[in-house]
Amino acid sequence: MTSPGDATPVKPPPSFSPGSGRNASKSRYPDEHEPTVSIDAELAEARSGSSPTPPLSATTAELPIRSASPQSRSVRSSTPQLGRSSLGSPLEGRFGGSEDIRSLIIRAFSPTVAVYASDDTDELVRNKGFKGGFWELIRPYGETVPGKVIIRDSIGSSRAWEDYGVRFVDFKGLGRAAAGRDPERGSRLAQIEEVLDQQLGSAEGSLGHPVPSKEVLGFPATTPLTKLFLRQLLSATPAAPHETFGHPVASVIAISSRNEAPLETLRQLYAESTTGDKRLPDWVNQEYLRYYVLVHDEERDDITESTKLYDQMKRHFGLHCHLLRLRSSQCVVTDDDSVQVPHCEWLSPQEHLSGVGEAETLVDLGADGTPYLFDSDVSAIQSFIRELIVQSVIPFMENRVAVWNDQVASRRRGISGRFMTISRRWAGFGSSSKSGIGGPGGGNSGNYDTEQHFYLPDTPEAILRKMADFAFMLRDWKLASSTYEMIRPDYQNDKAWKYHAGAHEMCVVSMLLNPLAMSSKIKLEDVDRMVENGCYSYLTRCEDATHALRCLALAVELLKSRGGSATESAAKWAMRVMDFGLVGSIGHILFMERVAACYASKTPAGGAKWGARRRKAGMWSILAAEQWLKAGHPTLASACFEEAEHLYADVLDADGVFPMPEIQTFVDNLRHAVKVEYLQARGFEAHAEPAAEDPLGTEEISEKLDKRNHRRSLIGLPGQLNAGNLMNVGARDPEDQPNDDFERA
Repeated sequence: MTSPGDATPVKPPPSFSPGSGRNASKSRYPDEHEPTVSIDAELAEARSGSSPTPPLSATTAELPIRSASPQSRSVRSSTPQLGRSSLGSPLEGRFGGSEDIRSLIIRAFSPTVAVYASDDTDELVRNKGFKGGFWELIRPYGETVPGKVIIRDSIGSSRAWEDYGVRFVDFKGLGRAAAGRDPERGSRLAQIEEVLDQQLGSAEGSLGHPVPSKEVLGFPATTPLTKLFLRQLLSATPAAPHETFGHPVASVIAISSRNEAPLETLRQLYAESTTGDKRLPDWVNQEYLRYYVLVHDEERDDITESTKLYDQMKRHFGLHCHLLRLRSSQCVVTDDDSVQVPHCEWLSPQEHLSGVGEAETLVDLGADGTPYLFDSDVSAIQSFIRELIVQSVIPFMENRVAVWNDQVASRRRGISGRFMTISRRWAGFGSSSKSGIGGPGGGNSGNYDTEQHFYLPDTPEAILRKMADFAFMLRDWKLASSTYEMIRPDYQNDKAWKYHAGAHEMCVVSMLLNPLAMSSKIKLEDVDRMVENGCYSYLTRCEDATHALRCLALAVELLKSRGGSATESAAKWAMRVMDFGLVGSIGHILFMERVAACYASKTPAGGAKWGARRRKAGMWSILAAEQWLKAGHPTLASACFEEAEHLYADVLDADGVFPMPEIQTFVDNLRHAVKVEYLQARGFEAHAEPAAEDPLGTEEISEKLDKRNHRRSLIGLPGQLNAGNLMNVGARDPEDQPNDDFERA
């Protein structure tokens, strides 16, 4: 296997480097290629003519809370504190959770299974309360397959996974989205920002009520918006030619026992999905698995006739068939065997904003608007999905990877394959391109269609990319990373820039996910170079801000989970997201928090006191607190400020005073503003001095929030600093970054 640096990288301008400062010049690309992504402007334009958005589903509305860190010194904070009766550390929620993030990323790249049901099947399911038909019924249960799923890798070793799942999609909707005919596509990044805004409103909407008199305040904690943002970002990327994660691995073709001509209907559905008007675009490989399902109505039809029909299906279409027995009546909450349907985790931003997953039926829904199913129906659906995945989809993918690895990849790795690659690159031999003239030193001389901007599915470049994606979805990251490395030079030679960017992105992700590749075996310089090339191609050559943001966000989270020096590289790439303007105002604050989390997670080796980045983490937490306050969320600002105090508790002197008075003034002003706005949000009236009559106990609350004798009420101070002034206070060394000036305070 070649190293990540063997391929000739695309060299962007030197200023696009992860080592440059936070306030470096934004003109890292030529002026004509400068990415112009204004999420806030698009969001404001979309809101101006839109109707009130429906509430979010309960999946994103459940926000756990956390409290102050028990590991810091006894610093009595004057910011609102959190309840400590039964809560954990705030650093566990914001600075930890690496395994949860890794699991989220792994589950995001799951096999896609298209669902194409007949009209009679959809009608049967609609009677049960699911307006989306058969696809909507089975979609939530496919996200986690019950039981362990055993997968074999390329060398024959097996491993069991308990969190494996698939992504069920509507075949008709997949065809429209893949062909670019979706009328409501819009700006996906603006939709993500609007989902975050809605989530903040629903999370803090219950915090504005007054608190009973003289009751000890149990302050709410910061909501885990980072997971929501990452989940929405990974759900926002549609099916595309340059990657096959959104292409169907299998297709479920379903009919019901009510159908008058069942076998003819199955053949018709197959023909329509393969060669008819509803077939997928040419860049989708049509050789995916077909799985046939017969839905039997337990209450109206005869099981004997359905069993005979099922036997005929197996004789005509093979063993990839299933008999699914469901009750046709709608389940109500009062039934003894009623089971609530789980919420979909992977709803796209557009689905969130359009209210998908919310209450659409008219009778007998649960308290949160979710439908119910009979327990027998749930067991039948889970058994069907497990049989589909374990006995059909996984073996099909393993077989395809083995065949492609033997017939295509092994030839490319051999001497003859390398000779043909060099010949095609330099002399144009073996070229089948529709345009471009091969010649020494470059030119499009491969199989890339420069007019339609994709490879045909039967070309070696498309097969190798599909093989790498299959290996990634089978969680064989070693084979995936080596395959991505092998095809990167071909994409660069053919000037297939989106393929080129995607190969760099997924090579980094698969390398960092591989548990067998220890940190010492991965050179951070190679990882940074691949992230740089991928992001540069996405933004400058393809103008694809969504995939560029996904590339950077995945690099940030996976580098942070590696620990050590990789956390600083993760922080620098998080700063690039803010520099490029890829996120809106809320996303900007979230990435400020991620920078703080990256620096806070860096621990010195061997228990040494030097090497930690607590000052930098505290600085970014303070900046995030200021931005939350400006955005009108004092609760989140309070939590960020509290975390900053715990981070600074280990690096400041015993009195907790900053050496530079300007910074101390800024921090005190921000502390007072957070306290005042938080109390006002809770229904208290904040004053510079407590009033004589204090029926609500504001004086006692203020004393509890301000016990350090060196802190004063700073209402009316003339010198109000902002984050911009904070970044340039007390510069001591002209070679230091502006961040380090405040970090050393």
